[in-house]
Amino acid sequence: MQTNIELQGLRVAVTGGTSGLGLALVRQLAAQGACVAFVARTAANVERIADETGAHGIVGDVGKKADIYPIALQVTASLGGLDVLINNASSLGPVPLALLADTECEELEMALAVNLVGAFPLTKALFGALAASAREGRGALVINISSDA
Repeated sequence: MQTNIELQGLRVAVTGGTSGLGLALVRQLAAQGACVAFVARTAANVERIADETGAHGIVGDVGKKADIYPIALQVTASLGGLDVLINNASSLGPVPLALLADTECEELEMALAVNLVGAFPLTKALFGALAASAREGRGALVINISSDA
């Protein structure tokens, strides 16, 4: 098993890149020389993490259909293509999590729109860039991260 992967120049997009695992990925990938673009909903957090890491910050919500193509265009424009897409964005609702009986239907719909449904249209919108990367011999990879929450 290969454990030392060269990340220098790898073009990576990370959704949910301003907190938790997404933030850790953005920091680690940028520190190891990858060209990183990350997506998150809050402009102030995107700006702060972009300044901190040197990664390209994109304000958008993968749970909103209208945001998908603008996000995809910004990813490919800022990176000059795409080798790896990490679908990591999630919305869990209120903290602490409510019991299922106390969860509003709209909260569940929002969580599914971001955590499950949003990954598909973004991947589809970026498929051409990923295919081009594969044709160029750079490889192409989509990583979908989920939680049992």
